[in-house]
Amino acid sequence: MRPYVDCHNHIGRTIDRVPPVGQNTAMALSRFAETDIYAAISMPTAVGSPIVRGIEDIRHQNEVIGRACREHPDRFPIGLALIEERFGKLGIEEAEKAMSDYGLVGIVGHPPIAEWCIPFVEAAAARNGLVNLHLHNPLMIRIAEMFPTTTFIVHASTFSMENLAKFDNLWFEVVQYPDGQGSEWDFNLLANKVGRDRIIFGADLPYYDYRVLQKTIEEADIDEDLKDAIAHKNITRLIQQFNPDWKLPDGPITAPRKYAPEELWAVNPKNPVRLAVYA
Repeated sequence: MRPYVDCHNHIGRTIDRVPPVGQNTAMALSRFAETDIYAAISMPTAVGSPIVRGIEDIRHQNEVIGRACREHPDRFPIGLALIEERFGKLGIEEAEKAMSDYGLVGIVGHPPIAEWCIPFVEAAAARNGLVNLHLHNPLMIRIAEMFPTTTFIVHASTFSMENLAKFDNLWFEVVQYPDGQGSEWDFNLLANKVGRDRIIFGADLPYYDYRVLQKTIEEADIDEDLKDAIAHKNITRLIQQFNPDWKLPDGPITAPRKYAPEELWAVNPKNPVRLAVYA
């Protein structure tokens, strides 16, 4: 299979799902080794991660991403810091610390996102950072207008195709489905709407069995150049905006640990495209 570079890899645990899900760095790399993921933009887990210690837990999660980027710079060339509404000004300061001290290049936010995110975006914009808010609604239009020189990753939904393609600082992430489970990708339409050079692959580990999405891309009725662009060529350019010295590795990583298949790929029996592994 062709090389893939993932724009959407979470390391950590989400404890409020049933069943809970999560992965550590070694598990992420072992999954990459089995699926031709050559590298990834990494970030802490989505809402529902542990915050028993409050802001210290946010700091710890950002430190984990910073450490992954330091220890595996070819596989995790850039990372993003977690933002949380509940911590207010302390949360902004923690995101700034993560960008200044841990080498993270921007921020990631998770639904529900509202206007509270704007000061966080401002902090990332001041550093010419990368922002992924998991947002594709009218608020994202407002934010893109507020920050015309900041680079954003957005979900390549129908809304995004119709309303966000006009912003040339946005990159469009292909995840499991365009508009909710059961909807289907039309990659030719997407390329016509947003351009072939801004579409990027998002595994959304540890939540989705992204092998389903890889199969969708590989079997799509599109030319090989567009498949390569989605899989790795476009995101390589995006990563190099923030890490100019990084180059696509020559091959996939060797797994740091051998896992039984069920340890890596167990799925939720009620929703078989969702992973149910808790590392």
